[in-house]
Amino acid sequence: NIMIVIKIKYFLVLLALVLVVSSCNTSQFQKLDLNNSYYQLTFGKNVPLKLKQQAKSVFAKNQQSTSIQNNNIEINNYLFKKYDVYAGNALRALETEISISIDIKVKKNDKFISKTIVSTKRFNSIELNPLAEKEMLKFVKEQLINDLIDKLIIEVKLIDL
Repeated sequence: NIMIVIKIKYFLVLLALVLVVSSCNTSQFQKLDLNNSYYQLTFGKNVPLKLKQQAKSVFAKNQQSTSIQNNNIEINNYLFKKYDVYAGNALRALETEISISIDIKVKKNDKFISKTIVSTKRFNSIELNPLAEKEMLKFVKEQLINDLIDKLIIEVKLIDL
């Protein structure tokens, strides 16, 4: 008697779970393939070479494409900010905050977005060696450029949804 009630409850829970899961699948997920699309890239004057190279390696892989498409990515207004955080009685900054921002305009067929992408990182800058501090700044700047490219890829993928 109790076993039958447990089996019925188990069956009803399983049936409800199957209905919920199957009703969530309204359409098949489409993965955006950046390798088959060609994007024409346009850069502003102040965009650094490292950012240009990485964007070209991601979005302009298939340049011998003969199909004419309206896929444009415009990157402008590169802005690099460095902010030193002072605290206590130290004469040097304890931390440094780096912020990089770019304005993007993405046009794919008839869809268009315009956004400002910002990436920020804070790190300890109390080093005895000034050369180590410069190298850390260079390393963090490269990380932020990689982060900007990742955010740009996400924005381009979202325009297709």
